Amino acid sequence: MFSIDHLWYLRSFNKRDITDFYMYKLQKFSDPVMVTDNHALQQMVEVLLKETFITMDTEFVREKTYWPELCLVQLAGKGKVYLLDAVAPGIDLSLLLPLLTAQSVIKVFHAAQQDLEIFLHLFNILPTPVFDTQIAAMVAGFGNQIGYDSLVDSLLKVAIDKSHRFSDWAMRPLTTAQQNYAAADVTYLWDVYLILLEQLTKTNRTSWVAAEIKILSDPEFFAPSMDKIWKRLRPRTGNRRVLGCLYAIIQWREQEAQRLNIPRQHLVRDESLLAIAAALPDSVKALSRIRGISQGFADSKEGGSLLSVIKTVKNTELDTLPLPVSDESNKRKPSEAIISLLKVLLQAKCEAYQVAPKLVVDSKDIENLALGRRDLPVLVGWRRDVFGQDAVDLCNGQLILGVQDQKIEIIKR
Repeated sequence: MFSIDHLWYLRSFNKRDITDFYMYKLQKFSDPVMVTDNHALQQMVEVLLKETFITMDTEFVREKTYWPELCLVQLAGKGKVYLLDAVAPGIDLSLLLPLLTAQSVIKVFHAAQQDLEIFLHLFNILPTPVFDTQIAAMVAGFGNQIGYDSLVDSLLKVAIDKSHRFSDWAMRPLTTAQQNYAAADVTYLWDVYLILLEQLTKTNRTSWVAAEIKILSDPEFFAPSMDKIWKRLRPRTGNRRVLGCLYAIIQWREQEAQRLNIPRQHLVRDESLLAIAAALPDSVKALSRIRGISQGFADSKEGGSLLSVIKTVKNTELDTLPLPVSDESNKRKPSEAIISLLKVLLQAKCEAYQVAPKLVVDSKDIENLALGRRDLPVLVGWRRDVFGQDAVDLCNGQLILGVQDQKIEIIKR
């Protein structure tokens, strides 16, 4: 992914004054070029492969499918912007691969996760190197997960027209207004990227961003989180059979929804999963009696597959039945007072460093710190310098928080 080695081309900026820098970035873009055939796609790739970085975005629909259905890819090089029609008849999107994998060209996105997930599903590879301006903005002090329009407004004083945000991007032809909206997602991003890099270079935080963006190079990062679904659904019961069944059918639903390419809730709704785990049905008739389960589904191949999963769980020895992960009902609870102190310290340190608190540590690891755990990401690298070490000192009684001149004062004992 992106690393500080990719900053060599910015050295010239550091030798200019700020006026020259802004004169450089205020360039004009040509009208967006629609790319609807393979010849034009190849020509676009050839042009963009000559760039040091390009800006990218995608438009997709997902209401009726499990996987996002790619409709449009926006790309911008220096002065040029392209709109690649991903649903054009005969278009071969694999022609993008040389650009997506070119190590000489940084691919700049804002909030890249969904965009990268699309390319991972299409090609089984992740674009590289990548730079995420949302992560960079968090490091630069623009708050937690700032949106693209807010960042553009903050840095460029430009208000983006949001009226086409919820367009049906699968419909053709695209209107001129839709094309202009899509183009804005990568033209303003060009300027945003350069400004953020300038700020990060001046504050010596490019390595912070590189460390965060490295996570986006791991395909496992994009896998559905069974833990999150489990936490949302886990019933208030200690019945190990019910818990084991629920976790098993959550996994089954995820796999089937992916196979059928339909939203998980369209296959079996959450409340029906809970009812199934409680009832443990052993026949088509019993399954069809579950609220939210139709006779048609119970009779289907998917219904039979679900009954097989339930049967396996019912036939498993209770003592050998694996407990669902993240069952924290019996874990020791941290002191709420210590958690509150740690949150005050976090806010104070993040204000001083001008960095987003959510980037430094999440609420779960705040609790882990309060419980005395020390094998945490917040105690490694730049996070330790910003917050982690002081958090440990606070928990150990080696640091005191006070108020001086209407500000939090940190006093070492």
